[in-house]
Amino acid sequence: MQLIRFVLLLATVVCGLPSASSTAEDALDRFSSERLQAVHEAVERLQSQRSDLSLPGPLYPYRANMHVHSAFSHDSRGQIDDIVAAAKKVGTQVILFTEHPADHYDFFVDGHQGLHDGVLLVPGAEMRGLHVYPRTSLQGSEQGSEQELCNQVAGRDGLLFLCHLEERMDWELSGLTGSEIYNTHADFKDEKRLLAQFRNPLWLLTVAPRVAKFPQESYSALHNYPAEYLKRWDELCAMYPHTGVSANDAHQNIGVRVRLAENDKVRVEDALGDKLIELDKAALADVYPIPDDAQPDSVLFSLQLDRYEHALRHVATHLLMPELTQAAVWEALRAGRAFVAFDWLVDSTGFDIALQSDGVRYEMGSQPAWREGMKLVGQTPLAGKWKLIRNGELLAEAEGQTFTADVTQPGRYRVEVWLDVAGQPYVWILSNPFYITGT
Repeated sequence: MQLIRFVLLLATVVCGLPSASSTAEDALDRFSSERLQAVHEAVERLQSQRSDLSLPGPLYPYRANMHVHSAFSHDSRGQIDDIVAAAKKVGTQVILFTEHPADHYDFFVDGHQGLHDGVLLVPGAEMRGLHVYPRTSLQGSEQGSEQELCNQVAGRDGLLFLCHLEERMDWELSGLTGSEIYNTHADFKDEKRLLAQFRNPLWLLTVAPRVAKFPQESYSALHNYPAEYLKRWDELCAMYPHTGVSANDAHQNIGVRVRLAENDKVRVEDALGDKLIELDKAALADVYPIPDDAQPDSVLFSLQLDRYEHALRHVATHLLMPELTQAAVWEALRAGRAFVAFDWLVDSTGFDIALQSDGVRYEMGSQPAWREGMKLVGQTPLAGKWKLIRNGELLAEAEGQTFTADVTQPGRYRVEVWLDVAGQPYVWILSNPFYITGT
């Protein structure tokens, strides 16, 4: 009976995972050993083919991760040194935290901020369906409605972004800086076949070595094109400019550990270290070998699916800035000088898209008046498929490492870049729009 309870519990713990939206090839297909191996080899090959490109403009893309939780949040145990170490490993230079507010701490005053080992930290919160980055403490203040919260934060030079857009597709708020255009949590929610497998205890025990061998590919099996997010974002941008950002929703809280305890017991705990159940050692030994020299408190089995390193590498928002300062972060996000990239595929450094007119260069987010001779000019460190989107509709496609398109009329123009990875198309880069007004 204890053995049955153990394996069922193990399955139930990981069943708390959210899931991804379904495509012709879904996350369960991508989770097979063969597919993980093929994707791993394809990604290595693509990385080896990328070029180091200089940017033609005066700004540099600083890699930022948004929607990150630490131990301040009730659903994370992440320590700042570990989070920063993971950020440095994947090339992140800015972390915008989104802690869950609580009475026992002030997310702005107590939150992580300033330079920490070369990584710029920005304190913020996930609250009332928004990512909130204030300039002053909100502790104890009355926020009222979501619009009143926007008025309070934006009125004091803060930033606000719609988060978990799938839950609030009909929201129309004034004063927003922008919106998530991709969220890893949302990318799981429709993946029913994978969730069904997580209820299979034998599959769960089998998959741990696979995750250990291909940790990034396993995490990024969730990667789907965020069609509904982008459709709603295009609609929001028609109302007024909304800077599109990615959301890592990083907690490092999805997994399970089995630890040897005293008195011939084993302790099953979740990724937050909370005890789920304690069993006789013999119950585990029937299905999972225990080394003879194992000491109490040693970890016998561990399945961690969302390590900070892999969550932060998966996707990022690249901010075009002259320097690594909070003032520059504010300016770039307000202006829409940013692009989202799934860097787990290929490092996107070197991507550039600009609007050119009569020798003048306009960055993403610019709002110039249309005139004859305007062109969009872009480059990527690796050849891919370019898609030009105008007012939410596909306007043109092209292949290659460079891209040029004439702008023949006003509108909201943005680009997507796609890659073929082991026979499947993946969106790689999503630019912010150029808002070209009438003459």
